[in-house]
Amino acid sequence: MNKLIRYWNQNRLRIIITVLIIAFIIIIIQVINSILENSRKTLESENKIIKDTSRPSESVISGEKIPEKETDENIDIIKQFVDFNNKKEYENAYNLLTDECKEEVFNNDINKYVTEYFNNIFNSKKTYNLELWHYTADTYTYKISYIDDNILATGEFNTNNGIEDYITVVERNNIRQLNINYFVEKRNIDKEVNESGISIKVSDRFMYKDYEEITFTIRNNTDKTILLSEGINANDICLVDNNNSEYNSMINEIPLEYFELQPGVERTINIKFYKIYNLYRTVDKIYFKNIIMDKEMYQTNSDNVNKKKIEINI
Repeated sequence: MNKLIRYWNQNRLRIIITVLIIAFIIIIIQVINSILENSRKTLESENKIIKDTSRPSESVISGEKIPEKETDENIDIIKQFVDFNNKKEYENAYNLLTDECKEEVFNNDINKYVTEYFNNIFNSKKTYNLELWHYTADTYTYKISYIDDNILATGEFNTNNGIEDYITVVERNNIRQLNINYFVEKRNIDKEVNESGISIKVSDRFMYKDYEEITFTIRNNTDKTILLSEGINANDICLVDNNNSEYNSMINEIPLEYFELQPGVERTINIKFYKIYNLYRTVDKIYFKNIIMDKEMYQTNSDNVNKKKIEINI
């Protein structure tokens, strides 16, 4: 014991320095291990983000997942579309679109596709970032951000620098095609009501990311000139969803003379509505709330005029 005390007294400074050096080395090793572990987790997270944004299989809206096979087939056709455009093979890219997209968005004119879509987006080579938004049994809508390929190569990736669109993969008879330019899908309604001498037929419903457009064919079978609306109140013609929420029409985009139907006249009108695409807010009804049944009486005495409300279930 005395020897130990004597050794401590003779070598106290050396022992303390040695212990401090060993403690310092241990701390340095722990810090390095912590940095390496954080770097590994960051790299794994970045790899996961890259994987998710190139082949997303989970909806950012609902959290639901689609099978890997469906994801692969969807991403394959989107990749084909982007590759064709990058190679300036815009005719091949255009042929990947659905017939309704060609008709509704580009008026069946490939030149319109080139000038309004291809030239605006693919003026340089693009890569892309994807997020799965909505899907049904045969329709998958992705948010796509087109990004300059050279930006990704320099490591300056930022989705805010991209050009945003919504691209929808539609499967019909085991064939996948695309809807682009915020156009999601077309639905055939084929519903008709006949009430008080007015026939209203709902035929096509075009659903975009930020609005809907519906085609109506309306016939006046009365002996009076009618007005479908005064053209002032956007709520005169509206959609109603399963929660009884109403979505106004873009009534200001329609010339006033379109609302006027003389006896025996039939007119087809496309009306847009402020309805964002949402699978969980399904439209059940369409209201024509203030149909003026006699234009002449309305012009002479607007306070005492016969108005009609017609409801269409779809």
